[in-house]
Amino acid sequence: MDIAALVQTVKQTIVPSGIMHRVLLTKVDSRSLSEALEAQNMLMELEIPACDAFVRAYKAHERAALEGVAITQLKGKTAEEAKADYIRVADEIQTDWEDS
Repeated sequence: MDIAALVQTVKQTIVPSGIMHRVLLTKVDSRSLSEALEAQNMLMELEIPACDAFVRAYKAHERAALEGVAITQLKGKTAEEAKADYIRVADEIQTDWEDS
C-alpha cells in the first residue's frame, strides 16, 4: 500500500472535487490487522476519511475469481469471513447515505 500516493491523490484530486469520499482498505493481511489499523489512524490524523471496515485478503477471493462466481456463492469459513467483510463495508456506506 502506497499511502503517500493515496494522500496525494485525495488531496489534489478528490478533495477539490467536493465529492463525499472515504478510503477503503482492501487486501488486508488478516495476520497483520494492526497494520490496517495504523493506516486508518494515519489517515484520520491527515484528515482523510477512511472506512472503519476493511476487506481482508483470503484464498476464497482467488477461488471465487477462478470459478467465476461472487464471494457470496462460495461455502467455507474463509468465504463466510470474506462475505462478512463486504457486508460490514456495505452497512457502513449505507449509513453514510442515510445520514446525508
